[in-house]
Amino acid sequence: MSNVLGMDITAARDLVRIMNVDADSITQITSRLTQQLQSTPWYGPDAQRFTSDWSGQYVPALQRVVEALQANAAALAQQADDQETASS
Repeated sequence: MSNVLGMDITAARDLVRIMNVDADSITQITSRLTQQLQSTPWYGPDAQRFTSDWSGQYVPALQRVVEALQANAAALAQQADDQETASS
């Protein structure tokens, strides 16, 4: 382990990009699954329970993951900017 402090700015910015791309992917997947669920003929208590769980638990959980990725990407981007400023 090295005693050097700091970050690889390029690697950090690559991670920021990946985090944002993956957040967008999760949003798109959530939307696609929601649309598919809404267009799937399925009736009865199991369907109602699953649909309720999907919209009440799973979609909000996925949205929280997206928000966490976006927030951490923004924080990491700021840290990369700060590191670049400090290194200049």
